[in-house]
Order: sequence, then structure tokens, then C-alpha cells
Amino acid sequence: MLDHREMETLIAIVDGQSFDSAARHLNISPGAVSQRIKSLENRVGSSVLIRSTPPKTTAAGEQVLSYARRMLLLQNEMSLALKNHLYSGELSLSIAVNHDSLSCWFIDVVSCFSDHPHLSFDIHTSNTVTTQALLKTGDVIAAITSNGNQIAGCKTRYLGRLEYIPVCSQSFYQSHFCAGIDKQALMTAPIAIFDREDDLAERFVAGYGVNVEQVKTHYIPSSHALLDTVKKGIGWTMIPKLLIDDQLLKSELVVMDNQSLFVELYWNTWEQVSEVISQVEKQVIAVSKTKLIQNE
Repeated sequence: MLDHREMETLIAIVDGQSFDSAARHLNISPGAVSQRIKSLENRVGSSVLIRSTPPKTTAAGEQVLSYARRMLLLQNEMSLALKNHLYSGELSLSIAVNHDSLSCWFIDVVSCFSDHPHLSFDIHTSNTVTTQALLKTGDVIAAITSNGNQIAGCKTRYLGRLEYIPVCSQSFYQSHFCAGIDKQALMTAPIAIFDREDDLAERFVAGYGVNVEQVKTHYIPSSHALLDTVKKGIGWTMIPKLLIDDQLLKSELVVMDNQSLFVELYWNTWEQVSEVISQVEKQVIAVSKTKLIQNE
């Protein structure tokens, strides 16, 4: 059985990205932090941290970290229940959410728990490809991902499809597509995309026989900044329709093509008996049904 304080210390180091930060968070000395980790490693029989800057978990450390997050959540839930809600601590949920879901609909889930004084959300943002990796490494306890492949020990729930449409500003359209959308126009029109793992623009231009690597591309790793980039006429992009519905009504943006692309989203979390995770999961499913496109 792992020690509660040692698990808490490992989490504090990973989340704070240093031994000193963990010491401040736990209100103990850096030496005590090191002693707890050494004790944990002796208990596990293997190193759990690579002493780099920032510290990184080893393969064994990833397993311990994942277990630690789940066990501490359950212990804190029990403390809250036994003390009839007089528990003074915090139930912190580390959840990986892709940027577009966070921008479009996930905050509605968080708002459902605004009247829960002991519950806080620690949102880790990433793209839909790497959110599941954060779950595997133990950095989070749940994740919104585009990968439906189930991780051993986890459960996966299908949420729906997020619709993306190609858009640009009115001025950009007049400069690059006044004669229509075709291969030549797309070859010379700059693209703005989230990052190098974002393949939506690549999928779109491929339908016109264009190799995206031959097109000038801006990388803007923020959903809202990406939208602002497009409004300023710097490039065109594939953007979630949910994010710009009101702006389409105001004719601030031009929809370049009526053909949408879709990203399927899933809820992934560890199999565990946790009331708070079950409550969050119910809200995630309920909100996604109102925001995402459901398969018929």
C-alpha cells in the first residue's frame, strides 16, 4: 500500500514542475519532499522521477502517478462525506480537454459545478491527439479525445462530432477567391492552423488536389487567436462552427465551402468508483448532446 503523503508529494512535484514548488504547496521543506520521494521509490522498488528540469516521471512513475490521483480523489471524497461537508480541503480534478472543446462547450460543464464549494477543475489543454497521452501518463484523471481506442483500465464514452467549416474574412475572400475556390487559388492563399498535428486544412485542400506543404502556413496555437488571425485577413482556417455561429449571422466571416469536416470526440477516464467523476461524466454527456452533432 502506498503512503498518502508520498503520493500527494509526487503529484505536487509533477503539477508544480519542481521540488521547490511542491515544498511550497505542501508547506514542508525541500528536504522533506526529497525524503518522501526516496521513500516512495523504496516502496515501489523503482525510480519514479527523472531529476531533470522540470522533473519527469519514469515508466513506473507514470503508473504510480495515475494510481495516486485516483486514490487521493477517493480519499478526499470520503473525508468530505464523513465530515458532512465540513471538509476544508479541495477535490481537484485534472482533466485534459482539447482547445476547441474548451472554447466551444466544455466550460458549460464546469459551470454546472459552480455551487460545489470543494470541487475545482485543473484543465490541461492540448489537441485531440495528445489529450489521451496525458491520461496514459497519469497527468490527468480524464480526457476529451478524438481517439476512441480504449486504454487498458479505462472506459470510453462516445460524445458526438464537432463540426468544422472553412472560413476567411471578407477582404481575404475578395483578394484570393473572387474568381472562386479552386486549386490555383488555394495554392496561393495563406493558411492559419492550430499546430502541426492539426490536419483539418490538409484534408480540405487535398479535396482540391493541393499539397498543404506547398502553401504558406501560419501556426497559431490558440482557438480564439486563430479566429482573430482570420478576421484580420492574415489567412483562412478550419474553425468549429460552434465558435462562430453568431459571427456568421453578422456576416463578419465568409464560409468558403459548404462541405464540413468533422472530428469525433470521446470521454475517457479510469475505471473507478468515484462519485464526483461520475457526476462530471454525466454532465459531460448531457452538455455534449446539446452541443455536438449526434450520429443518427
